[in-house]
Amino acid sequence: MVHILGEVAKENLEQLVGVFSTRGAMMRGKHGNHRTQLFKVAEEEGKVVVLLEWESREAFEGFSNDPRVRETMSSSGTVGPPEFTFLEKVGEFPS
Repeated sequence: MVHILGEVAKENLEQLVGVFSTRGAMMRGKHGNHRTQLFKVAEEEGKVVVLLEWESREAFEGFSNDPRVRETMSSSGTVGPPEFTFLEKVGEFPS
């Protein structure tokens, strides 16, 4: 499993969520996404962060290189390309 942190600027949160939860979910699922969490950055009105789980880095790269994905992102009201950081899990601890 691969975890990826994505950051992107957006114009309208409702528009982003609308596309992200429908066509975006379909596109992610076709490319091996297992779980996605979307967060609004509290101190930055125009920014969202997404935490993604993928079956492999190759599957994510297939997703990010798909021209239909870029079209979907553009229709969601994102401003510019997202920035992705690949994460390596070090541990999981009880609260």
